[in-house]
Amino acid sequence: MQMNEILSVANVLPVLQTAADQLQSLISAKEKALKKAPAGRLRLSRRKNQVQWFHVTKGTTVHGKYIPVNEIGRAKALAQKEYDQKALPELKKWRLLIDSFLNRFRLQNLENLYACMHEGRQKLVSPVYESDETYIAQWLAGVYEGKKIEDDVPEIMTLRGERVRSKSEAMIADTLYRLKIPYKYECPLAIRHKKGTSRNTMTVYPDFTCLNVRLRQEFVWEHFGMMDDADYSSQVAWKVTCFEGNGYFLGKNLIVSMESSEIPLDATRIEKIAMQYLL
Repeated sequence: MQMNEILSVANVLPVLQTAADQLQSLISAKEKALKKAPAGRLRLSRRKNQVQWFHVTKGTTVHGKYIPVNEIGRAKALAQKEYDQKALPELKKWRLLIDSFLNRFRLQNLENLYACMHEGRQKLVSPVYESDETYIAQWLAGVYEGKKIEDDVPEIMTLRGERVRSKSEAMIADTLYRLKIPYKYECPLAIRHKKGTSRNTMTVYPDFTCLNVRLRQEFVWEHFGMMDDADYSSQVAWKVTCFEGNGYFLGKNLIVSMESSEIPLDATRIEKIAMQYLL
């Protein structure tokens, strides 16, 4: 385990905060439901292998009033009320535990510990946690040579000032830039593929290599823009299969977007994809 992986628990902080918010919504919903729940309680009785329901209230005997089958909604409401009354305290305990952890966890202390060190000392130390800014800077620092764009290809520029091959790629790049998602354009990647009975290594240039900063996970994003073409589509299937053979799977660390003449790519779809996997 690398030193900067020890505190991977920091990656779950946003998840815990989301869980706390969801728990609070559920707690509020249960409290509201209990206020509207019918008075009394549900009693069950078995008769000739059939379960019967009885509604026990202050105005009935201890046995309660029989609930016919056509009033199953009342039985459900009473059963749900009893369940919610028992579940609510447990939900509140969960919320308190998460809140306690979030309030006590001070990741900034570790970030500042390293950030405040002399630059000379920083070079000698492997921190247990790096700030997002430091992590992003190191991820982007690697120098690489992308795939050459031929002179006869139209010049299309992104907001970041780099040249790409298509308007769709420009839309993707500009969306990533606007959402502050770190990316590399056509960064070379060596993958192994099967040819006949042998396996060979080849270099591919994924359209975008992106970094999910929150998860500190790298994603490859390929855009396929000519899905009308049968030969092109066949190549897409082969390429995706190659990615899978090298540990890149859709939804896990591989993002694929597609378009055709009838279904063009649009900015809304790009943003939804980016927010789903990269934020």
